[in-house]
Amino acid sequence: MAHDDTIHMAAPAATSAPPAPPAPPATGATGATGGDDAAHECVGRLAASATHELQNALAVIRESAGLMQDLVSLCGEGLPHRDRLCTMLSLIQEQVARGGDLAWNLNRLAHAWEEDGEAARDLGAVLEEFVALARRGCAMRGVELSQGDGPAVRVNAPGLSLRASLLRAVRCCLGEGLADGTAGVMSGESAQSARPATGGALVLRAALRDGVPGVELDFTPPGARAASGATELSTASADIARCMQACGAEVRQAKAAQLHFFLPCPNCTA
Repeated sequence: MAHDDTIHMAAPAATSAPPAPPAPPATGATGATGGDDAAHECVGRLAASATHELQNALAVIRESAGLMQDLVSLCGEGLPHRDRLCTMLSLIQEQVARGGDLAWNLNRLAHAWEEDGEAARDLGAVLEEFVALARRGCAMRGVELSQGDGPAVRVNAPGLSLRASLLRAVRCCLGEGLADGTAGVMSGESAQSARPATGGALVLRAALRDGVPGVELDFTPPGARAASGATELSTASADIARCMQACGAEVRQAKAAQLHFFLPCPNCTA
């Protein structure tokens, strides 16, 4: 919360017209104040620069590991511990590729503040980036996050508000909504002390429903069985549904105890 440094003066004794109220702060395309826009730009520019450097470092590691693999191949079978070296170098290449994908998607996120909603962008590409970056948080709850196949949907949407809407919805599915089922989310010790049961799967896909662009979320809660034939929501699933409704999502229960949601894109058009 910003600190108010304004010095409040006592009103003069002489009667006069009351001073005009201060003008509200200017807002940007995403509805954020000018101060928020400056903060988003600061974080975005620094993160973009850092991820570029990270990609350069990973490129050096990749090329060095590749050179070592070539040297090992030239040495032939007579090289001591050849199999172990080959295994280690292959593992390095795999992890470099993994780190490169994360750095690439993090760099795309760093430029999200520039997306003012004026230019159309591929919603599927945004979901690809989001899933790559949010997968670890879901895995910590035992939930497998993935992107499903959907139609090609291009949207005009402010980049940060779109991703924030997705994150709120995913956290609802993880059981991180407030106890009253609202769209607010807990943080710090509150979120850690209310860890939900682990397990389940969450699939995101771009969608168009009655001409409205958005994201479909198919959530299989922990312990749900494909042939359970359940017709009523469990208490935990009902809480998730209320949280998703508070996020603005349409809630539908699919077969096999799955939950199906449609989240319209905030402030966007197809």
